[in-house]
Amino acid sequence: MAEKLLKKISRRDVLKLSGTFLGGALLASCAPATEAPAPVAEPTEKPVEPTAAPVTEAPVAEPISGHVVVMHNLAEFTEDHVAAFQEANPGITVEVVDGMDPTRFFAMYAAGSPPDIYRLQAPSIPGLLARKLLLDLTPYFEASQLIDIADLAPANDYYKAESPLEIGTGKIYGMCKDFSPDCTIFANKAHFEKAGLPIPDDTKAMTFTEIVDAAKQLTTFDGERMLQYGYGYETAWIDRFWMNMLAETGASLYAAGYEKINLTESEDAKAIVQWFYDLAAEKVSPSPKNPSPAGWFGTDFVGATASMAQYGFWFSAMAIGDANKDAVMMLPGPTWAGERRDPTVTATGAIMTSATQVPDAAWKVFEYYHAGQPSIERAGSGWGVPALKSQWSMIPQGTDFQKQAYKVLQGELELNTSPLQFNPFIGETVVSNAWNLYLDQALSGTITFDDMLAGIEKDTNTAIKEGIDRIIP
Repeated sequence: MAEKLLKKISRRDVLKLSGTFLGGALLASCAPATEAPAPVAEPTEKPVEPTAAPVTEAPVAEPISGHVVVMHNLAEFTEDHVAAFQEANPGITVEVVDGMDPTRFFAMYAAGSPPDIYRLQAPSIPGLLARKLLLDLTPYFEASQLIDIADLAPANDYYKAESPLEIGTGKIYGMCKDFSPDCTIFANKAHFEKAGLPIPDDTKAMTFTEIVDAAKQLTTFDGERMLQYGYGYETAWIDRFWMNMLAETGASLYAAGYEKINLTESEDAKAIVQWFYDLAAEKVSPSPKNPSPAGWFGTDFVGATASMAQYGFWFSAMAIGDANKDAVMMLPGPTWAGERRDPTVTATGAIMTSATQVPDAAWKVFEYYHAGQPSIERAGSGWGVPALKSQWSMIPQGTDFQKQAYKVLQGELELNTSPLQFNPFIGETVVSNAWNLYLDQALSGTITFDDMLAGIEKDTNTAIKEGIDRIIP
């Protein structure tokens, strides 16, 4: 089935949303200007007609110019960045459309005016590639004076592909702005001490069983009101965590051709979903029935309401607040079946769209943001691991906590976990939306755990079929 899907996808030229998308853009190349030498005639007694070719001037390379539209977060791609780039590149203007909104992105594409550069996360790559919306940037990377392909951190492999179902190697379609091994855990040592638990060993990964056991002892209530809970995680990434945990067992969340999700008939998947369900049912983690006190478990952790928070290294830049000062430590990512893995499940970065009419100008902007001054600023901020290995030495290590977190980070990077293969036929929120919907019903007692699994599976498989029908006629 997978082979048939890949063959059909490879023959698909365009995707119709509300209009026909433009195809790939041609790459333009410019040779350096040179001046041809004038021919010299040998001296003779009598004038002779010159036999050399007439003198001509070599063509002069046109300066790169154009108006580049970038769909990005203004907090990351700032007005100062735009001003500095335009001053250094007077022929290019830059317009930043704020946000990372897939609905708006597709609407702009359907209207015939998509952004030239689009900020996104790794799970979007297979789907956009299947729809032929990505520009192959391999020739640009190969010719770049700022980016050495050998300097790209392994997390950038999410932006390489042989096909929508073969992510990790092949043509290069973009790169990270930064990344993190996303399964690391931030822990509040003071909470562990107060609960009579030993401080976790930051040289050894906890098991998921150890996490839930500790979370139960760390959670406290005043009647029905939760005062402190043991463990928080990003529910929007629930399927990404399932995929990574299943990978420890050699199993997959999806069928070989990614045409269906496997939950009800996979004992491995059932056990993993059960673990997350139990966290919610025992009220040791936020859920639809037991929401985060502050609205986000990250804020809860900083405010000392959450004892553990599963987030990537980037969270180290904001993990400490007045309430948990001097109590924060970072721990390695936990293990489900004993096979240590800690991939980035986000790999936030950017691509260039295949419909761009100004590929050379767009590449200049892309290159500047990902390898110029903005990237240097990000590297020194601590908000993630730089996408270029040569910038890893810029990661802050000034405080004891930063040194401790960096030590753990090094161990996680050494795992060199391969990229997850995301499903090209569904959007990033399909599984997490179904999870929240049916988890709420299961916690309320209106459906059973098995009903919850069946509901998630049914909704996801319906969305997959619809996605395949849109991509493959």
